[in-house]
Amino acid sequence: MTDADAPDADSTAEISDAEAAGTDRVALVFPGQGSQTPGMGKLVYAHSEAARLTFEEASDVTGIDLAKLCFDSSEDDLATTSNTQPAVLTTSVAILRAMREKLNEVGDTMKPRLFGGHSLGLFSAAVASGALSFRDALFIMVERGRLMGSFNAERPVGMAAIIGLAPNIVRDICAGATASEDDRVDVANHNEDTQIVISGDVSALERAMEAAKALQGKAIRLRLKVSSHTPLHTAQAHEFAEIIREVPIVTPDRPIVSNITSELMRTAAEVRAEFEAQLRSPVLWTENVRRMTREGVDTLVEVGPGHALARIAKRIAGDLTAVSLDDARENPIPISVLPERQPRAAQ
Repeated sequence: MTDADAPDADSTAEISDAEAAGTDRVALVFPGQGSQTPGMGKLVYAHSEAARLTFEEASDVTGIDLAKLCFDSSEDDLATTSNTQPAVLTTSVAILRAMREKLNEVGDTMKPRLFGGHSLGLFSAAVASGALSFRDALFIMVERGRLMGSFNAERPVGMAAIIGLAPNIVRDICAGATASEDDRVDVANHNEDTQIVISGDVSALERAMEAAKALQGKAIRLRLKVSSHTPLHTAQAHEFAEIIREVPIVTPDRPIVSNITSELMRTAAEVRAEFEAQLRSPVLWTENVRRMTREGVDTLVEVGPGHALARIAKRIAGDLTAVSLDDARENPIPISVLPERQPRAAQ
């Protein structure tokens, strides 16, 4: 990555020694759309009362049988936007609560230094940080899924991963493949320096994929029934902002790393502004991870279905310990995969 490609983020740490005191050098991060898989959450549901209660609460709020949706749906049904978003949120919060339940049972607790999330995972992070109630987050997910699903039903759109090309080259490819405001493709997710997700109208998306291949890059069409994080969603973002403004948001317990700027969000107003702009703004995940390490994080724990964020984080920052709670299989209560830590009495 060249200096010209680097996001405009403060290169110095913001968390003071006083703020860091009493926290673990841990960031809890939460995955977004694309992490869903049939059967997700089933093991933790079977082994944790807190997880079972989470699925029951989600079903009560949404009117959707979330356990049936997550455990028994086909891949295609689960990939439908209106299903995916509450399902990923519910599974992530269930795993989070199962972890906290088990830590409490063994007389331990975890005080993360930071929270983070990828796209809709940022709403899970807001729940984990206390900025947003789970019930309100579910309401938001249903509305977010409705807005995105209605847009996708009216306009052929899609997403693709471009691998092996630098960010500035991918941006140039998108610009060249965009024919008009009604036939455009943009960078949606900067996941790694050589893994960029693009999103847009199918015609422009396919032109961009062919251009990437011509430059010896790899272009993989993603199995997502959605487009996101581009100016295509400006109208939906305005409508979503009106919805967000009616939802109670409070100061997070610990800072949340912004997808859009990689700055630390410490106030309710900052969290609200992030959510209002998220649908039309790209996710700078590479810089999110680097920001976490600059703030003294040495362990990243992915909380939710899958392990993509943990694996990406290891490639971004090789010295970082990164694990996924969803990799707990022999002992499905999630703390079984946590790195060894100094026990701390619960407070």
